[in-house]
Amino acid sequence: MFVIPTILIVLWTAVTHSEQARILASVPTPSYSHQIVFRPLWKELAKKGHEIVLLTCDPMKENIDNIRQIDMSIGYQMMEKYEYNKLISTEEVNFSIFNKMMEIVRAIQLEELLLPEVQQLIHNKSEKFDLLIYESAYSVHIAFAERFNIPVIAVSSMDVPLYIHSIMGNDVHPVVHQDLGNVLGYQHPLSITQRVVSVLFNGLINIYGLFVVNPMMDEIIQQVFGKDSKPITELMKEVDMLFINVNPVLHPIRAVTPNTIMFGGGTHVDTVPKPLPEGIRKFLDDATQGAIYFSLGSNVKSNLIRDELRQVFIETFKELPFKILWKFENEELPNKPDNVMIQKWVPQADVLRHPNIKVFITQCGLQSMEEAIMNHIPLIGLPFFADQPANAIMMHNKGFGVHLDHTKLTKEKFKETIMEVINNPKYKQRSVEIADLLTDVEMTGLEKVVWWTEYVIRNKGAKLLRNPIRDLPFYQYYLLDVIGFVGVLSFIVIFGTVKISLLIYRLVRQMIVKKPKKN
Repeated sequence: MFVIPTILIVLWTAVTHSEQARILASVPTPSYSHQIVFRPLWKELAKKGHEIVLLTCDPMKENIDNIRQIDMSIGYQMMEKYEYNKLISTEEVNFSIFNKMMEIVRAIQLEELLLPEVQQLIHNKSEKFDLLIYESAYSVHIAFAERFNIPVIAVSSMDVPLYIHSIMGNDVHPVVHQDLGNVLGYQHPLSITQRVVSVLFNGLINIYGLFVVNPMMDEIIQQVFGKDSKPITELMKEVDMLFINVNPVLHPIRAVTPNTIMFGGGTHVDTVPKPLPEGIRKFLDDATQGAIYFSLGSNVKSNLIRDELRQVFIETFKELPFKILWKFENEELPNKPDNVMIQKWVPQADVLRHPNIKVFITQCGLQSMEEAIMNHIPLIGLPFFADQPANAIMMHNKGFGVHLDHTKLTKEKFKETIMEVINNPKYKQRSVEIADLLTDVEMTGLEKVVWWTEYVIRNKGAKLLRNPIRDLPFYQYYLLDVIGFVGVLSFIVIFGTVKISLLIYRLVRQMIVKKPKKN
């Protein structure tokens, strides 16, 4: 009598197992903030029975069932070798610096892919996967999709450059949507001069990508995956879906295709608080007048910034009645004020939960901002590079913080801003309102990306959701052929009409005007 139930259990197990997939996930950026965004996704997919091989620069310390991690922390060693952190901490980003940064990124990507464990993965013919999830910032990793002949999902811990939106068929406009995280720092509405500069800048970025970055990536792909590999431009066209850490509450509205999923809104923020290290806990508990948390993130290093700027921080903090917890990468800080505690590493999300924290001084990395918002902490932004300037402008415009320029910062301005943000309740109130908007959703960002990931697995891709615009050549997308055809036709018609009109005019004139008789 147990035969039928047993058969049903076996069938159910077989069906369930058939829906489980083997996923290759790659997040090769040597930056902790890039890694933590996607950890909830890996854990949830593993919990649902999917097997994940994860290429990461920051392996999770705990062993998780169904997740095998390949350590690519060599990326951090490469950053140190080429002094990447010093470059972005001390230099104002310009074209020369940007070019150096791209060269460093190229070296990191190649070194990571040449790791023995990664090479074994690439060349082992018995390896099979059902899906590739790769970080779009390191585009060469899309070559894994061709190697294993599998559908692909691109992911990003922030918004993506315009060229990726363009590839996906999303709305792209060089005035409304400025590239490279709004590095120009323009705010809407743009003046005519700013619009011209923005269009030219975006055009130059596209040219740079086409003639410098793409050949660089093609060279790596051919060296690592084989000479017969498709070029990066062809591989990018095969992306089935794009997951971006964007939320319309914080970011400019953009028309996107169904296969672009916006999951932003603090997806990575753990709702379960963890106890703080004893030293930090006691320091914050003793801050009876309040405390300030100060961190420039994982890439910009406080110990590497220029001496004058660090001195502005020290002199300002010395005059404040608050305790300051400063993420500082050295053991010692010369002339450290008594009200300042320095720590090489800080459990940021849990620090921001402490009731004595009054304000967070930040470089405006998106993940840091989300953690502050979810804990109702107002911000003071000191952006350095990448998407940070755009995030700082957004924060300032939406009213939950104040944006400062670190290249022009003075002690007086810094102190005045700190006191304003702490003493004016409008900034905290606005952070509460923003947090409420971020959590007022039909489903969480994590639920979204998990569902769509399994959709791609079930359907072996998502080509059905492709925007046909993706297949149009440049001249057709911008109607250049239509405009040219109509222009030429109009010219012929107008030219012909003028010629015929002139001919008729001359004939009529000859008929009406009689020639005078000769004497």
